[in-house]
Amino acid sequence: MNLDELAAEWDNDCVIVSDKLDNESLQTPKYHAKYLRYLMNFKIKAAALQNEYNVLRQKKFKYYRGEMSRDELNIEGWSQWQGIKPIRSEMDEWLTGDQDLNKSKIKIEYINIMIEAIESIMNQIKARDWQIKNAIAFKVFINGG
Repeated sequence: MNLDELAAEWDNDCVIVSDKLDNESLQTPKYHAKYLRYLMNFKIKAAALQNEYNVLRQKKFKYYRGEMSRDELNIEGWSQWQGIKPIRSEMDEWLTGDQDLNKSKIKIEYINIMIEAIESIMNQIKARDWQIKNAIAFKVFINGG
Protein backbone atom coordinates (compact mmCIF):
# COMPACT_ATOMS: atom_id res chain seq x y z
CA MET A 1 0.00 0.00 0.00
CA ASN A 2 1.25 3.48 -0.79
CA LEU A 3 0.22 6.92 0.44
CA ASP A 4 -2.19 7.56 -2.45
CA GLU A 5 -3.96 4.24 -1.88
CA LEU A 6 -4.23 4.98 1.84
CA ALA A 7 -5.68 8.43 1.15
CA ALA A 8 -8.19 6.99 -1.35
CA GLU A 9 -9.28 4.35 1.16
CA TRP A 10 -9.75 6.95 3.88
CA ASP A 11 -11.68 9.18 1.44
CA ASN A 12 -14.21 6.36 1.18
CA ASP A 13 -14.22 5.41 4.86
CA CYS A 14 -14.45 8.90 6.34
CA VAL A 15 -17.86 9.65 4.84
CA ILE A 16 -20.67 9.80 7.39
CA VAL A 17 -24.08 9.34 5.78
CA SER A 18 -26.41 11.65 7.69
CA ASP A 19 -29.51 9.55 6.93
CA LYS A 20 -27.95 6.44 8.53
CA LEU A 21 -26.26 7.77 11.66
CA ASP A 22 -27.13 4.65 13.66
CA ASN A 23 -25.41 2.49 11.05
CA GLU A 24 -22.45 4.88 10.85
CA SER A 25 -21.96 4.64 14.60
CA LEU A 26 -21.72 0.86 14.33
CA GLN A 27 -18.99 1.18 11.66
CA THR A 28 -16.54 2.95 14.00
CA PRO A 29 -15.08 -0.23 15.58
CA LYS A 30 -14.64 -1.76 12.12
CA TYR A 31 -12.70 1.27 10.89
CA HIS A 32 -10.65 1.35 14.07
CA ALA A 33 -9.65 -2.29 13.66
CA LYS A 34 -8.82 -1.79 9.99
CA TYR A 35 -6.54 1.20 10.47
CA LEU A 36 -5.03 -0.20 13.67
CA ARG A 37 -3.95 -3.24 11.64
CA TYR A 38 -2.40 -0.93 9.05
CA LEU A 39 -0.62 1.02 11.79
CA MET A 40 0.84 -2.10 13.39
CA ASN A 41 2.02 -3.46 10.03
CA PHE A 42 3.72 -0.20 9.09
CA LYS A 43 5.39 0.12 12.49
CA ILE A 44 6.78 -3.40 12.08
CA LYS A 45 7.97 -2.49 8.58
CA ALA A 46 9.59 0.70 9.91
CA ALA A 47 11.48 -1.28 12.54
CA ALA A 48 12.68 -3.78 9.92
CA LEU A 49 13.82 -0.99 7.59
CA GLN A 50 15.64 0.74 10.44
CA ASN A 51 17.41 -2.52 11.22
CA GLU A 52 18.41 -2.93 7.56
CA TYR A 53 19.72 0.65 7.56
CA ASN A 54 21.78 0.03 10.70
CA VAL A 55 23.34 -3.12 9.21
CA LEU A 56 24.06 -1.35 5.91
CA ARG A 57 25.59 1.61 7.77
CA GLN A 58 27.92 -0.73 9.64
CA LYS A 59 28.94 -2.39 6.36
CA LYS A 60 29.55 0.99 4.73
CA PHE A 61 31.66 2.05 7.70
CA LYS A 62 33.86 -1.01 7.20
CA TYR A 63 33.86 -0.41 3.43
CA TYR A 64 35.16 3.15 3.66
CA ARG A 65 37.75 2.10 6.22
CA GLY A 66 38.98 -0.60 3.81
CA GLU A 67 38.23 -3.31 6.36
CA MET A 68 35.97 -5.58 4.27
CA SER A 69 37.24 -8.95 3.11
CA ARG A 70 37.11 -9.98 -0.53
CA ASP A 71 34.23 -12.35 0.28
CA GLU A 72 32.23 -9.58 1.98
CA LEU A 73 32.80 -7.29 -1.00
CA ASN A 74 31.67 -10.02 -3.40
CA ILE A 75 28.51 -10.67 -1.39
CA GLU A 76 27.61 -6.98 -1.53
CA GLY A 77 28.69 -6.59 -5.16
CA TRP A 78 31.09 -3.79 -4.26
CA SER A 79 34.63 -3.28 -5.46
CA GLN A 80 37.43 -2.44 -3.06
CA TRP A 81 37.38 1.17 -1.81
CA GLN A 82 40.15 3.02 -3.65
CA GLY A 83 39.78 6.42 -1.99
CA ILE A 84 41.58 7.76 1.03
CA LYS A 85 40.69 6.14 4.31
CA PRO A 86 38.59 8.69 6.22
CA ILE A 87 39.38 9.33 9.86
CA ARG A 88 36.64 8.68 12.40
CA SER A 89 35.69 12.35 12.68
CA GLU A 90 35.06 12.46 8.90
CA MET A 91 33.14 9.20 8.71
CA ASP A 92 29.71 10.73 9.39
CA GLU A 93 30.16 13.02 6.40
CA TRP A 94 31.09 10.08 4.16
CA LEU A 95 28.14 8.02 5.40
CA THR A 96 25.74 10.96 5.05
CA GLY A 97 26.64 11.28 1.39
CA ASP A 98 26.43 7.56 0.60
CA GLN A 99 23.74 6.85 -2.02
CA ASP A 100 22.84 3.39 -0.72
CA LEU A 101 22.33 4.71 2.79
CA ASN A 102 20.30 7.65 1.50
CA LYS A 103 18.01 5.32 -0.49
CA SER A 104 17.48 3.31 2.67
CA LYS A 105 16.72 6.47 4.66
CA ILE A 106 14.15 7.58 2.09
CA LYS A 107 12.32 4.27 2.48
CA ILE A 108 12.29 4.74 6.26
CA GLU A 109 11.02 8.31 5.94
CA TYR A 110 8.25 7.22 3.57
CA ILE A 111 7.07 4.56 6.02
CA ASN A 112 7.20 7.13 8.84
CA ILE A 113 4.98 9.45 6.78
CA MET A 114 2.55 6.55 6.29
CA ILE A 115 2.56 5.96 10.06
CA GLU A 116 1.84 9.65 10.72
CA ALA A 117 -1.03 9.57 8.22
CA ILE A 118 -2.55 6.47 9.82
CA GLU A 119 -2.18 7.97 13.30
CA SER A 120 -4.03 11.05 12.04
CA ILE A 121 -6.77 8.82 10.63
CA MET A 122 -6.97 6.99 13.97
CA ASN A 123 -7.50 10.35 15.72
CA GLN A 124 -10.36 11.10 13.32
CA ILE A 125 -11.87 7.69 14.03
CA LYS A 126 -11.73 8.48 17.77
CA ALA A 127 -13.67 11.69 17.08
CA ARG A 128 -16.20 9.94 14.81
CA ASP A 129 -18.65 8.99 17.58
CA TRP A 130 -18.59 12.55 18.90
CA GLN A 131 -19.33 13.87 15.39
CA ILE A 132 -22.22 11.43 14.99
CA LYS A 133 -23.59 12.37 18.42
CA ASN A 134 -23.50 16.06 17.47
CA ALA A 135 -25.25 15.32 14.16
CA ILE A 136 -28.01 13.47 16.02
CA ALA A 137 -28.34 16.29 18.57
CA PHE A 138 -28.60 18.82 15.73
CA LYS A 139 -31.36 16.77 14.03
CA VAL A 140 -33.25 16.61 17.33
CA PHE A 141 -32.86 20.39 17.74
CA ILE A 142 -34.07 21.09 14.18
CA ASN A 143 -37.10 18.88 14.72
CA GLY A 144 -38.07 20.87 17.82
CA GLY A 145 -36.77 18.45 20.43
